[in-house]
Formats: sequence, C-alpha cells, structure tokens
Amino acid sequence: MSDEDDNTDARPRRFRTLRFNPLREVLPWVVIVVGVFQFIRAATGAMDSVFLIIGPVLIVIGISAFFLARWMKKRGI
Repeated sequence: MSDEDDNTDARPRRFRTLRFNPLREVLPWVVIVVGVFQFIRAATGAMDSVFLIIGPVLIVIGISAFFLARWMKKRGI
C-alpha cells in the first residue's frame, strides 16, 4: 500500500469526510454500559468493592471518548 493510493482524491484533506468506523462510533457506548454494569454489580455486593471506582472511571472514559470522536469527526481527523 503506497501513499499515492491514499491521495487520489482531488479534494483537500480537511474537506474529506470520515467513513463509518465501528470502534470510533460504538465503543464509547459499550464502555459506558460496561461501567454502569460494573458499578451496579459492585454496589449490590456481587463483585469486589474496587469496581465501585473502576465503574465510574469507565463511564468518564466512555463519555470523553464520545466527545473526542465527535470532535474528530467534525475536524475530519
């Protein structure tokens, strides 16, 4: 794969749109759901209490990844 194949489009790079990427679009939602699930299970006592910290951390990471992906999509990165 060469660089010439990537630059066949005549439009400048900043005007090109991003294609659908499942990792960028869906993964933040998966991380948020897993964080909520881990937090609820730890709060009920079904898991170790360390997940009371890990769950909210995962939620914050998922929310920040969601906004980062929206920013990247707007910028075309």
